[in-house]
Amino acid sequence: MSGRSSKRLRSSEPQGSVKRPNQEQDPQPVSQLEKAQEVFRRARKTRLYDQLLDLWKNNASPEEFQACYSSIFKELAQIIVGRNDIPVPPSGSYLLAFQYLCNPNLEREQGGGMMMMELAITKLLEYIKTEDEKKPTLQTPASNSKPTVSNSVITAWKTAYVGNAHTLLQGAMDAMYSDSFEKPYANFCAIIQGSGTGKSRLVDKVADSVFMIPMVLRPTADISGFPEGDMANERPLVEFFCEEGTTTTSAFHVQRRYLLFLLKIIASVNKWIDDREESGLGTESLAADWKEFLGDPASLNRPKMYTEAIDPNLSRFEEFKDIMDEDVKFDTLKNRVKIYINSVAKKIEDAKKIEDAKKIEEAKKIEDADKIEDATNKKIQPAIVFYFDEAHHLTKTVVATKPQRTAYQCLCKAFTYMMGAPVFALFLSTYSRLSEFAPSSRNFWSNRPMETNPQGSDDNMNAPFVELPFDAWKETSLVIEGTHSAEEICSLKFMARFGRPLFWTILENTPSADHNETIKYAMSKLELRLEGPNAMPKLESGLNDPLGLNDSLGLRDRKADQPPNYPAQLLPALAVRVDLTFESNRDEAVLLEGLLVASSMRTVYSVPKHRQYLRGGYSSEPFVAEAAARAIFQWCHNTALGKASELSPADKIAKIIAMYKSSIPPALSVWLDRGLIDKGTRGELVARTLCTLAHDIAILENPDHENVKAVIGCSISEITFSKMIRVEDFLRALISKEFIDRVLDARSSNLGGKKLRDAFKDGYVHFTQFVKAGDKSTITDEAVYLLFLRGAAIQGYGNMVSADLVIPVWIPTNNSQYPDRWSMSAIFIQVKNRVNKQFILIDAQETFQFFTRPQTQTGRKLPYITIAMELGILAAEQKKAPQPEVKQASTVGRTRKGQQAQQKKNPVQVSMPATPTAKRQTRGTTKQVRVQMPVPATPVRDTVQRILPPTPADVKVISRELPHITRSQTLQIHPRYEIDIKGCSGRVYNVIGDADKSHYSSILAHKDMLAEHPRSDPWIEAVRQMKPYWVAPSSYHWAKMNKESRLGAKINDDKNTDTNTNNNTNSNSNNNDDDDDDDDDDNYYNINDEVEDDEVVVNVYSDADSGDTDTEDVA
Repeated sequence: MSGRSSKRLRSSEPQGSVKRPNQEQDPQPVSQLEKAQEVFRRARKTRLYDQLLDLWKNNASPEEFQACYSSIFKELAQIIVGRNDIPVPPSGSYLLAFQYLCNPNLEREQGGGMMMMELAITKLLEYIKTEDEKKPTLQTPASNSKPTVSNSVITAWKTAYVGNAHTLLQGAMDAMYSDSFEKPYANFCAIIQGSGTGKSRLVDKVADSVFMIPMVLRPTADISGFPEGDMANERPLVEFFCEEGTTTTSAFHVQRRYLLFLLKIIASVNKWIDDREESGLGTESLAADWKEFLGDPASLNRPKMYTEAIDPNLSRFEEFKDIMDEDVKFDTLKNRVKIYINSVAKKIEDAKKIEDAKKIEEAKKIEDADKIEDATNKKIQPAIVFYFDEAHHLTKTVVATKPQRTAYQCLCKAFTYMMGAPVFALFLSTYSRLSEFAPSSRNFWSNRPMETNPQGSDDNMNAPFVELPFDAWKETSLVIEGTHSAEEICSLKFMARFGRPLFWTILENTPSADHNETIKYAMSKLELRLEGPNAMPKLESGLNDPLGLNDSLGLRDRKADQPPNYPAQLLPALAVRVDLTFESNRDEAVLLEGLLVASSMRTVYSVPKHRQYLRGGYSSEPFVAEAAARAIFQWCHNTALGKASELSPADKIAKIIAMYKSSIPPALSVWLDRGLIDKGTRGELVARTLCTLAHDIAILENPDHENVKAVIGCSISEITFSKMIRVEDFLRALISKEFIDRVLDARSSNLGGKKLRDAFKDGYVHFTQFVKAGDKSTITDEAVYLLFLRGAAIQGYGNMVSADLVIPVWIPTNNSQYPDRWSMSAIFIQVKNRVNKQFILIDAQETFQFFTRPQTQTGRKLPYITIAMELGILAAEQKKAPQPEVKQASTVGRTRKGQQAQQKKNPVQVSMPATPTAKRQTRGTTKQVRVQMPVPATPVRDTVQRILPPTPADVKVISRELPHITRSQTLQIHPRYEIDIKGCSGRVYNVIGDADKSHYSSILAHKDMLAEHPRSDPWIEAVRQMKPYWVAPSSYHWAKMNKESRLGAKINDDKNTDTNTNNNTNSNSNNNDDDDDDDDDDNYYNINDEVEDDEVVVNVYSDADSGDTDTEDVA
């Protein structure tokens, strides 16, 4: 936590306090011997011992023995020394040890048997430690740009599965399969989601109950991912699929070659089932036993099966020896394939029926109606499911030139030969270029080669499956109200439990000292990469970027010692922090969002049925947001300081902060200018950016920061942005020094009482990202408390009114270190991107019923803050365009020029509550506003009244009055502190540099449909006269009006002269002698004038009287 109270908040619990139920305690250390015993205890439940015996009987080679026990040894080495690269021990010296440890019969023997097992474990542990000392670790050096897979990731992948995503996938897969009969391209589906969401783990879980054939298509050069790639014939399996075609390679031959490969694998399945039945093992738990038989990619059986499947010798497979013959037509071969697969599938289905019958009997014994119903439901399911992990590699290589097709396209065509057969396929990837994995009908890559029912085949492909686990932790409830201390909330281990399962499973298997290494791992996944493992496919020779993003974004040819390119590399981190929404009608934007999914952990929420774009975003994941904050800091630090060392610590921090202010706005502006980011909420985007900058800068410039050296030295392991920040420090970082003290000295506008700085002296904000509110339920103290635990602020979404942003504020009660809903308040922000001043009132009690503590409970009424951000900047293009002088009547005897002059003299306005009337001033017109409060019998009326003459303090005073209410009624009202910030410049915002206003002007500019027209005036004026929209005067040039036109239309001079002559006398006789009405501006003003001065309006308590005016009720 930052701020002067951070030590108090970090204080330990008082002696004798009770440990909160959800607080995590460090587990007791477990000896290496116990861990090793557990590894082999699990191994004895598998068929590993039988496999070793079979190899022994068949006089297998030493290499075959090593391959058999390689998987269990790597798991043991991972646990003992945290490495999986220790050489597998030779079978000549260690085979007997593995036989002892894997023998289930030896475990039952007491005395000698247990002693032999302990000696075997000791021997293996000594070997591992000796090899560990000889061979250097494979930890990634700092200079290496290619990170290796973390050992913790390997261990985390084996953590017990939680959640029900596997049942959702199985249900969706069954539904798609049941609708795929005789429909080309309908018997497969892509699973697309960001990194770390558990795609591989999901299908591995489904394989417990569904007969699945796994293929991991990871190249050996990719050492950053897990699981490792499958091998075939001592080379990566992906190379079999991705052999680049020659100029004479036809798509037909590639498709048939893939089909033959798939059929050979099914033949291996058939042989395994037959061998199993002959050995008397039966068919119970067939899918799970098959999964165990195959093992992981490093096991013995998987590479052996794939090696046999790619064998070009067809003599072993007589049923399809003519498969490469072009005379064998599609329909003929499809029917033969269907018959063969059905014969194998029947064995699997029969085994499934036996298994379901046993489940029914077990469910009846315990009278479990749900299990009985689930087992008795007859579902249409595929018998065999292929899945291809890291499938994006298939889209990168053109394997056929007649016509040009990628490996993915040819493999999908191969599955069309299995139409009607009980087979389904899944393609797993982070890469989400929909035109490759699930093309829409408008850009489908099939040339309709089907002979059977080609009509409509273009639209048969299934939309990708995206519903992966989120907020799935080891316990059902991630939090319990009131049980998490402020210190725990800010810890990495607490933050990691939210969102994707990757990070909490890593931290569960990582010593606390290495938790920051996991943050660095997350930071490496927030880079925008157009080349590398997640690059776009090479559709033609030398073409890797069909839309030109590599060159336009400056992502090519970056040297290893150069910082990430500006501003492209800031995009992923900024998208996490300020929540960027991309346009769905631009191909470049759709591609860019897909790249963020592939390389930067963006989450896919939905892919519509038409598959033309995706809906994605960055969900509430405090761990990812912390990684993004550190990534932004690292970029700003390296760019601002470089190798400079002569500056003082204070000057270095000042340069880093200046880099924040000058780099973030243009980084956002460039994407808006390219039309890639949704422009619908520009004002809200600016507000989120300003608040995020204020948050980070408050941490960096805090004089009490205990990690000043970490900031200066860019120590990513020590600095953290998930600290809690005092409300005063946050406001000081947000609002300029010219106005901040007056803001902090303001009293509540509805009750008076304490100054803002005193009311919030113990208040803290804690947010590193913004989440969307779908309805008003999100803006209550209960929801705000839960989002506070996740380090999230709220942005309005859809039809939300009154508050565009809500920043949770925690105000500890009785010095408690444990937040709960009753200690939560908030800062409510409303954003207006308009030039003209507006009356803005945010009443959290009336609008949101925010505070839900029952009135029967005693306790203080928590204060809250409202901020109106009236950004009001006109784009340069708008100011250059012809603007009619649209005028409105005014009833106040003061000229517009006089009002502007008065505003320049008095930059700060202070509104003051006082008497029982509530009034509002709108551009010279005094109106009263009556606002009803939810609790008191006598309504509280908030007002903004006529501007009075300046006070000696050179401050405009806007009177605000209170009704006469009793003390008991007052106790039901929560103090509201109002701040109104007009403009968007460094004069009012401390986070905007002197030269940065133009960037915010660009972001806020409302560009019309002609903003990108290739020619300027007079050609744009000619387009306006074509009436794409109606605007004065361009749209009204075709008419003549009898009087002066406010629309810029022509004047009928003849009739106007007669009218003016007749009315001239009357006009003179009725002339008003008011001294203030000395020109036309007495009664009219141009509403297109820009507010020239930025200002801050705050509210303080006063007893000033006010004059009587007409009232206007506001519902």
